[in-house]
Amino acid sequence: MSLRARLVLAAAYLLVVVVIALEFPLAVNIERRAQSEFRSTVLGYAGVTASQIADQVGRITQAEAAGGSGSDQDRASVDRVVSAYATQSGARVVVVDASGRVISDSTGEAAPGTLYETPERPEFQQAISTGQPSFDVRPSETLGQDLLVVVVPIMDGSTVVGAVRFSAPLGTITHRVHVAWIGLVLIGLAVIAAGLALAWVLATSLAKPVHRLEHTAEEFGSGNLRARASPDGPAEVAALATSFNRMADAVGSSIESQRDFVANASHQLRTPLTGMRLRLEAIEQEGGPAAEDARKALAEVDRLSALVDDLLELTRASLAATTGAAVDLSRVAADAVERWWTQAGEAGVELRLDAGTRRTVLADAKDLGQVLDNLLENAIKYSPGGSRVVVRTLDESAHVVLTVADDGPGIPEAERERLFERFFRGSTGRRGGPGTGLGLAIVEELVTRWGGTVRLAPSAPGAGATFEVSFPALGSAASAPNAPRDTGADGRQTSERPAPVPAPTDS
Repeated sequence: MSLRARLVLAAAYLLVVVVIALEFPLAVNIERRAQSEFRSTVLGYAGVTASQIADQVGRITQAEAAGGSGSDQDRASVDRVVSAYATQSGARVVVVDASGRVISDSTGEAAPGTLYETPERPEFQQAISTGQPSFDVRPSETLGQDLLVVVVPIMDGSTVVGAVRFSAPLGTITHRVHVAWIGLVLIGLAVIAAGLALAWVLATSLAKPVHRLEHTAEEFGSGNLRARASPDGPAEVAALATSFNRMADAVGSSIESQRDFVANASHQLRTPLTGMRLRLEAIEQEGGPAAEDARKALAEVDRLSALVDDLLELTRASLAATTGAAVDLSRVAADAVERWWTQAGEAGVELRLDAGTRRTVLADAKDLGQVLDNLLENAIKYSPGGSRVVVRTLDESAHVVLTVADDGPGIPEAERERLFERFFRGSTGRRGGPGTGLGLAIVEELVTRWGGTVRLAPSAPGAGATFEVSFPALGSAASAPNAPRDTGADGRQTSERPAPVPAPTDS
């Protein structure tokens, strides 16, 4: 994950936590306040209604106590007041006398004289017996939502003569609360979006100098020793760029010195070795007791020359890579087989090539040729007479794989992990004669230089060794421009003596 993405995600996390911490209590408070205001409003309507109809309900109650039903005028007056406040409040209004019988119902569902105070409506008993308003919230199966029930006693002087009940649905209030919550969510999202936009701008200003420094480091690592970082941006990044430039100066000077050493050592070391060889050959030709010692010394000079060559080559392989080009790995393999054909024949080893299509990688042809030279030299050297060494190139998804397989004694399991260490030869190498133990180390350096990997494929003990070299593919595989002389069942080239592959031409 990039630095900019990390900074923006950190800001997003902080913004979300802050917005939730602020808006959640606010949302709860909005709900409570809405319910409290609604209850106060309904209670106000109920109180005003009770005060306006107190005289009429008192007279109706007295008439009922005397065995009558009260005057029609009083009942009509109560109905008008009840209807008016039911319309204003949007609630159902029911007025009962002190015995709990209906005097008026704004919906007309309960007929006058019906006993409305039942165990299912305990709020009437509470209001009439205590003379105090009562509140309750209960579900309504008819409306499919909760109801706020407010009952206020009707007082005639100090006597409770009845009660008025307002039952208002809470759906409207709930809807208003939800609308307010949606508004809060939108505000929170807007705050988060604005914060993320600001965080993106700030993160970009911080990430740009880091990306420039990264690009400079990649350019320096690819071989441009003059690449330097621009010391701008935040103080910490500027200090890092300055430190990188100082390191680049030191490393560049060291690499330049190393290159000079490699260029000079190649000539300076070979000259005295050549002179020593000439003198030893002259002593050997004179004969006598010193001739045998001269032959032994010549063998040591050969070993020293090989070691010097390998050390110089390993040094070159360790240096930064030059600019690569599109290289046909199949052609490089064919050229290598052609070079080693004679030596393989002298050792009694059959050398085969299996590479029938063009497989292009980004590398240096000389580096790939040296990789194959080292692998083929080892394969031929350690393979017994009458055995076979096979060089193959094949495609595996987005990679091109080169394999060199032999029928030699193989590599013991205990030595496989150290196989690419410098100067490590192992038991098989020591039995195979003189050597420097640097060939596979050079192979690994050159393969790694071009983004590839090299490994020893698993095999049974004594079943030979197969080295696999894998490179990222460049472009798609196409038919090789050269026609294979001998084609197997799968259409691949399987020539026993390969011809040089001509350079590809643009069509």
